[in-house]
Amino acid sequence: MGARGVLALAMALALADTSIVTLALPQVESDLHTGVTGVAAVLFVYAAVLAVVLALASRTAGEGTAGRWAPGGFGLLAVASLACAAADRLDVLLAGRVLQAVGAAAALIGGFALIDGAGRGRRAWKAASILGVAVGPALGGALTQLFDWRAIFIAQAPVALAGAWVTLRSPPVTTAPPREPLRRPRASRTRRAALTSRAALALVTAALSAVLFLVILLVIAGWNVSPLSAAAAVTPLPLAAALAWAIRGPARTRAVAGCALIGAGVLALAWIPQAHLAWIVPPELIAGLGMGCALGALSGELLPERTPRQAAGLLSVRHAAIALVLVVLAPIIASQLDAASHTAELQGVALLLDSPLPPQSKLTLVPELLRIADARQPRASLRAGLADQRHRFTGADRVAFDQLASQADETVLAAVGRSFHLAFVISGVLAFLASALLLVERAPRARSRTERGRRDGGDRAGARRLARAVIPIASLCIAAPVAYASLDHELAPAPVTLGNPCAGGPTPRAAGIGGLAEDGALALLDVAACRLHTSREELVLALTDPSEAARFAVQHPEFDPTTLAKLLVGLLAKS
Repeated sequence: MGARGVLALAMALALADTSIVTLALPQVESDLHTGVTGVAAVLFVYAAVLAVVLALASRTAGEGTAGRWAPGGFGLLAVASLACAAADRLDVLLAGRVLQAVGAAAALIGGFALIDGAGRGRRAWKAASILGVAVGPALGGALTQLFDWRAIFIAQAPVALAGAWVTLRSPPVTTAPPREPLRRPRASRTRRAALTSRAALALVTAALSAVLFLVILLVIAGWNVSPLSAAAAVTPLPLAAALAWAIRGPARTRAVAGCALIGAGVLALAWIPQAHLAWIVPPELIAGLGMGCALGALSGELLPERTPRQAAGLLSVRHAAIALVLVVLAPIIASQLDAASHTAELQGVALLLDSPLPPQSKLTLVPELLRIADARQPRASLRAGLADQRHRFTGADRVAFDQLASQADETVLAAVGRSFHLAFVISGVLAFLASALLLVERAPRARSRTERGRRDGGDRAGARRLARAVIPIASLCIAAPVAYASLDHELAPAPVTLGNPCAGGPTPRAAGIGGLAEDGALALLDVAACRLHTSREELVLALTDPSEAARFAVQHPEFDPTTLAKLLVGLLAKS
């Protein structure tokens, strides 16, 4: 690999740092004792600081001096990466991420100048800037699975140092300023088109980063998939982007189609029919094709990227969008996940009460169901808890227990999927909005008669290509989310409904004295729940868990659970 290849690899790593930690977030969450908002901050801080520093640099970077920023930038990136690897608290890790971002900003601006990103090194720069973010999660997942999340940062240090060494030995690059046109286009139209393209770039980048963040949280924290398997699952996105990058044609046509394809792929992910990684691949391929088309057309074609200042400005827009979408979506996911986990907890209690297991055995299983709402990885925690209890059952009771475990697992998966639904829909709408903005905005007029002739011919050719492609692209954009929503409706398990206690909830219809005692206990629960205008499941949680009891007492201060608990214990003791 030559000097240009090493430099491109180091810059791709600096851009991949926005997402490279994503697959390690569950481990970071556990080791540093934080939550969804905390792990989102690990991504947010890097993206936000990088956006701010790049925005400042886009106003100050000199055309002939920008290359001098690269060695120091790569050196700081290496040192900060080692500091992140040594972090034992979240605040220390976030401080290291701030230093990483400052170093990466300097390295990217200087690297663009040294690699000649507007000329001979254009392909290397585009590969680094487009594929770096997409490849990051897969690389980080592999390192996390094989070693630990800290290995992600340790592995970055030698690559950054190699970038620093190459830039120290690289001769300064002087680039001629862009030639001014003989006739300037109308300023207002050019400014409006540039603002529209920048807005589209921000929207589609936000949608893509949300997809990486959401999919990885879903499959690792929700589905309990290993980081290496999750890394393989997100690999189709950069592969499809690399294929689409080679597509040629009018930039606006590719940008419009690319943004729409991203929107279709993201919306399809909102209705994943089953918790299998194979269902993620088709939407990711669609979104990846859109990524290669949209980013390749927006950066450097619809928006100029001929100088370090322009490159810094576009990267600043992209990373500001990443930071903003994380700020918006992280609280939504945390809130939705808490609500869905509590609902799954209630549904698990409903399944338990309706199962034919012995009453005393049911009481011992309630604490395992309480793990759903409290655990960072609800499915993994529930499975572990129920597996520890399985040895206590034999014969018909074990069959009933296994059925309960399977239904509880499906209930948790459905609840986790619902908690991500709104965030996926928001992300898909962002991409479709970007496509709509580009579609309605006309390109600025050509700058000269000769250029106008070429532009008119290109526009007519682009219109013909768009007319031929609009039907299959529109069909795919509609068919993908509709098909996934339909499959989700058909294949998803029937939801567990909470019975109306005032109408008498379902009973397991067990035989013998134990069955009569359990029926009496359930009837007593129904009477109490009906009077309190709540469900029997909420009441069971309040009687078995102190934290749930405290929350229940706030909502029903007139209720004293002591008497009811004694009656239930007395009835079940007879069984």
